[in-house]
Amino acid sequence: MFHKGLTHGHVTAVSYDPDQNAVVWQVTLADNGGVKSDGETPIDGSILYYRNFLPREGDENELTRDGRMTKRQAKINMLRRFCDAMGVDMSTPARIAEAIRNTEWVGLQVDVQVGVREFEGQVTNEIRRMTAVGEGK
Repeated sequence: MFHKGLTHGHVTAVSYDPDQNAVVWQVTLADNGGVKSDGETPIDGSILYYRNFLPREGDENELTRDGRMTKRQAKINMLRRFCDAMGVDMSTPARIAEAIRNTEWVGLQVDVQVGVREFEGQVTNEIRRMTAVGEGK
């Protein structure tokens, strides 16, 4: 565990998870200095994941928790904001598959907003927001 906040890293892998219908970004933290909450383990070298959940069949018939839009539209809006922040093209499933296959996004330098998440009694770090920085954008 480490404190929530902004950290720097590099995209080291991108894959598609068919069970979650999500694009999974692996980010290896680098150039941060500092240690995790145990006081010993360096933050640099830690691996975190970010997921872009893609629309599923039936999402157009289900509303978000707040009832303002369909789940499909919410996922499309989140994906558009992510693409703008990262400077990547995820406009179609074919484009996403091609970029993953060609490892186009691996190596991007990113700033990640790290938060703390509790799930089933286990506390972990998670990426809440990711933005490309530097020449890779």
